Amino acid sequence: MPAEGRQRGAKNGFFPGGAMETTVVKGLRVLETLAMAEQPAFLGEIAEKCGLSKSNVHRLLQTLDACGYVSQEKGSRRYYATLKMWEMGTRTHGRLDFCAVAKPFLTELAEKTEETVHLSVLDGLEALFIDKVDGLHAVRTYVNTGDRAPAYCSASGKAMLAYMPDDVIETVGGMIQPHTDQTVADLAELRAHLARIRSLGYSVTTGEWRPHVMAVSSAIVSDSGKPIGAVGVAGPAERMRQNGFDRYIEATVEAREKIRKAAGLGAGTATQDLIEEIKRKTT
Repeated sequence: MPAEGRQRGAKNGFFPGGAMETTVVKGLRVLETLAMAEQPAFLGEIAEKCGLSKSNVHRLLQTLDACGYVSQEKGSRRYYATLKMWEMGTRTHGRLDFCAVAKPFLTELAEKTEETVHLSVLDGLEALFIDKVDGLHAVRTYVNTGDRAPAYCSASGKAMLAYMPDDVIETVGGMIQPHTDQTVADLAELRAHLARIRSLGYSVTTGEWRPHVMAVSSAIVSDSGKPIGAVGVAGPAERMRQNGFDRYIEATVEAREKIRKAAGLGAGTATQDLIEEIKRKTT
């Protein structure tokens, strides 16, 4: 790639440290496509999903096959990702402490909002709080590590539940009990809430689990669309309204994205963006 192209790519935010290696980017896109596919795929299907030519994808598949990341069914000639990706992911996961990765961003979020911040995971049908940073105010919400909250009426629980399969949502809906007069009433109302959460990318609750407590939470979703956790902020509803609730939403969503990036998530979107950038440069 000419020096001019390298500089332009850096200016646009792609690989600020140097040149963009387009072959690697394309290869990663092919690999991600196969890894996320529900079943083996034909060459043409892969090429179409990646927005690349068949000849280009064929060369990339041959290289990935030779390196052990991709294989081909003998009968149908369809391609699939091998367990080598799982092996690498397992090794990396074993070294990755989710709480440790998220902690700096939880602290940053608590400093920005001055309210209590928590990190949670979906454990069964409940939100389980696995880490927290207390707010700076004397009057604040109190959440302890190890505490649980119903998934159907807590901000973190609903943020994660929004990305779960319908059978899980239906099971949770059958367990609804009123904790306050603001708790969701039934499965239909819960489904409506979850659809809105998926659309917005965050969850907001006011007094649904604890009276007079307002919370915002956003799910940390894997590239395959599964929730692996949620980051949230909670505080007295009156104070959060007075301070302007939009600032809490913005800060929470920003923290979510920082955690995803630090955990190595979002590669699918990143490489798709790079593919689009490559197309613009070559047309």
